Amino acid sequence: MSMPIFGGVATSVGGRLTGAGAASWRARVWGRVSLALWPVERGIGELRWGAVTLCIMVALGVVATALDPIEGDFLRLLAVAAPAAAALTAAGWSPAAPRLGRSRVVRLAVGPCVLAIALIGAGLADVGTLAIPPAAPFVILAMAYAAMTPGYPVAAAIMGGASAGILIAHWQITQGVGLEGELSDGFVVGAVVTLIASAGMAGVLRVATKAEARATALATQRRERLDALEALNGIIARFDGSQSVASVIQDVVDDIAREFEITLVSMYLPAGRDRLTMVGVAGYPTPFREIPIGVGIIGRAAATLQTQFVPDVLADPDYRAARDDVRSEVAAPVVHGHELLGVVNFEGTAERPIGPAQVALAEMVVHSLSAALRSARLDDERRQRLHAIERVLAVSRSLVADLDRARIVGSITDVVADLLDADVVALFSRRADGVYRLEAGVGVPSGAVGLEAPVGTWLIERCVAERTRIDGHHDMAAWPSEFLQGGVARVAVAESPKPHVAMALPIVVGEAVAAVLVVTRAGADRAYSELERRIADLLTAQIAIALQNADLHARVADSALRDPLTGLLNRRFFDEAVETAHANARRAGTELSLIVLDLDRFSAVNNEHGHAVGDAVLRRVARAIKGAVREGDVVVRYGGEEFVVIAPATDGDGAVLAAERIRAAVAATTSELVDGRLVPLTISAGVASLVDEADGRGLFRAADSALLAAKRAGRDRVSRI
Repeated sequence: MSMPIFGGVATSVGGRLTGAGAASWRARVWGRVSLALWPVERGIGELRWGAVTLCIMVALGVVATALDPIEGDFLRLLAVAAPAAAALTAAGWSPAAPRLGRSRVVRLAVGPCVLAIALIGAGLADVGTLAIPPAAPFVILAMAYAAMTPGYPVAAAIMGGASAGILIAHWQITQGVGLEGELSDGFVVGAVVTLIASAGMAGVLRVATKAEARATALATQRRERLDALEALNGIIARFDGSQSVASVIQDVVDDIAREFEITLVSMYLPAGRDRLTMVGVAGYPTPFREIPIGVGIIGRAAATLQTQFVPDVLADPDYRAARDDVRSEVAAPVVHGHELLGVVNFEGTAERPIGPAQVALAEMVVHSLSAALRSARLDDERRQRLHAIERVLAVSRSLVADLDRARIVGSITDVVADLLDADVVALFSRRADGVYRLEAGVGVPSGAVGLEAPVGTWLIERCVAERTRIDGHHDMAAWPSEFLQGGVARVAVAESPKPHVAMALPIVVGEAVAAVLVVTRAGADRAYSELERRIADLLTAQIAIALQNADLHARVADSALRDPLTGLLNRRFFDEAVETAHANARRAGTELSLIVLDLDRFSAVNNEHGHAVGDAVLRRVARAIKGAVREGDVVVRYGGEEFVVIAPATDGDGAVLAAERIRAAVAATTSELVDGRLVPLTISAGVASLVDEADGRGLFRAADSALLAAKRAGRDRVSRI
């Protein structure tokens, strides 16, 4: 809320100072003082002027006391007013001043509080003689200040009540003496004059405030009208080719609804030959997203290419209600030549009806939109082609740069859904068993990943057989329910029971179809354009390269982390995996155990039978260990004849049992012939669990110490730390 009188003064003074600021430092100083005493917000000004009033009282009290120190008439005033002046000064110029100035309670209280301080400090008139104390003029000063605040009525009541109380007390004391009339006349006149003067000041201030508010309102109205005209003239300027038609139209609709206070505004563009689709809306909780041409007042405007104005929609048989309180409507078609480009629609309620002014506005809008919308449509088409080319290039770069297959397939389905405006995208990859299974998708439930391609899907079968893109209509309702439940596919099937427009794209790697990308749109009338088909062909070539690179990288990375002799993970993998398992267990508060295994007297096997037999024994032991652990446990060949098992979610007792199973499994392999001979073999194990070990390496050292204890105790046993 602005402070009308003081705000105007500050603005005027500030404006003059801006022009003359460089000419005089005194003008700059005065300008700063003026802005400090007359801020824009009235509430802050009231706080600061209350502080100024109290400071004046204190200053005059100090001067009066210095002139007449013996009487001490102003000492009580100084004792009361000085702390109050300091407190109000701190509040008026503190960071909390805006919040205090906006408080209704503070603004109502500050005036009466200053008056109360003046009354307490000055003291009341003598009841017997009605003699006014020397500091009484400060009460008049306080009343003058209170007249500028919203709390003036309270201050006037305090002043009047105090005066009346003194008069009543005086009358009671002097009754019968005959002096009451002589002494009270002057007192009454002084009190009444003070109240009338302050009331007049308050009245003048209120009148001036209202006058400034009216002037501000008129200026605001003129400015709003100019802004509205500028907004309407700016409609055509929005179609500069930098944004899509849909986003620009929504801005236009919002501007019209706001600037011209029209309750309901919407705009529709043609979608095919027989229907309109909504692209901009304001005020409708549930608007019609699509309207057949010729249906309703909007459809009638589209069919006739003529503006339709209906003052009473309830009397129009074609009217379709989007809101129950609508009473009037105007629908104006946007036409370029004889081509329908869109329809602008206004609707009004009983409180805000649509009349001739809104009809004229609608026709002005569509006239401005005609050429601009035609140009914008061409810009959209060019933008779409450019966007498609840029996206294909970007996808190509990102796919080639990324070697993680999971990220690649997720990116593929998202990009294809965007570029081809698809409702459902499904990537079926050929697995080792030759069956095509869903690897990633958009619009299908996440639980469908891993399922086989629907049996009898001619689209996929032809694509694999012919190794080329297959276009056509496809009935998704025939897919198994696992592909539809909870996904966009289910919604698309429910909304459009007719066959979908579909494409099957082969991802050819080498001589084989490594994957098939199925892309569908709900509805048989949403055919793919030639541009979209070319984009699809370009994408499939890039996808094939990316998947081939990712698979090759995965094979190379896997071979670097595996022991070539046993096929187990190697020490390079273990060093990172044990730290990760340790950190995860600590964070989740779960168990973790480590089993370190070492073949007993394995060097004798190599010395007696040769390294070829030793290698065969190591492979046999590796298979035995793998067969004895749980799924989820990690088996590593640490080096030579030493193996390690990382057992997540396993405590010490469970790890000991697992180690005993491994020991028994290795012993059972003794009966197997190796190169036609029996090679007896035992294994020792050390077990450690996650207790106080600071890291994974510490856990390994503990398990290795337990292994050493098992060796020293005679081998072929399990030891636990």
